[in-house]
Amino acid sequence: MKNIIICTLAAALIFMISCSDSIVVNNPSPVSYNEIVSVDIGEVNIKLFITGNDSLTLGYNDIFMKVKKGNAVQTKGYVKFFPKMWMTPTFLHSTAVSEKFLYDAGTGYYKGYAIFNMVTGPPDVIWYGVFTYVDENSNSFISDSVPMYTKYDSTKQWRLIYDQSEQCNYTISLVKPFKVVPGMNDIQLLLHKTDFQLLNFEQIDNAVMSISVYKLDSTYIQSTGNVNPVSSPDGVYRGKFNLPHKGGWQLCDSIYYDNKWITNNPPPMPQFFFEIN
Repeated sequence: MKNIIICTLAAALIFMISCSDSIVVNNPSPVSYNEIVSVDIGEVNIKLFITGNDSLTLGYNDIFMKVKKGNAVQTKGYVKFFPKMWMTPTFLHSTAVSEKFLYDAGTGYYKGYAIFNMVTGPPDVIWYGVFTYVDENSNSFISDSVPMYTKYDSTKQWRLIYDQSEQCNYTISLVKPFKVVPGMNDIQLLLHKTDFQLLNFEQIDNAVMSISVYKLDSTYIQSTGNVNPVSSPDGVYRGKFNLPHKGGWQLCDSIYYDNKWITNNPPPMPQFFFEIN
């Protein structure tokens, strides 16, 4: 009887091993980080990386940074990033970026975002980035202006909203998706308040959003099942929208903030455009 049990277990083990050869494990492709900028500030070096592209683009960009002090890779403190663009010798503007780039142990980078509102056109129209590293002892290392370049990407979308009552601007930026599929899609948005010059940006995380999705060739065809974006702890508004069939679609976002509608109603604005092929 004992021999029968041993033989049975051995047979089962052999069967499991033979079956394991047919198991397919889909490991995710490794993320490729492309270096865009490197700047030295005395003993400190800061490198800026992006993924999925060979250049910074108009609209939303995930930003990753590596910091070294001497030969030591830094994981404490934080990085601040200030992009600026001179439109005339006396007039400049900036764009929305993370307030602080904090170290993310999951990626091994200081992580944040930048939402560029203009493409570059060298040699006259160029972004200049100023980087500041603040270490764990509150010592600051500030770079000189570093030239940076952005290109157009049709999948990246952002909209400017002018608030006449306060004479200020808001920007609403698409974080996700850049590519859509038939049916339900996740949507992520960022909202910022800025001055008339577009110089100082404040991320707004307590607005109320209501979305409607219309067929581009008919305002009478409207999708159903959409989920209004709501703010998450990171300040990103997350929701869902439905693209039931092929064609062009527009997503309209009505935004209520500071006891008033900051968007035109009606018609609901701003609009983001998507295409199902």
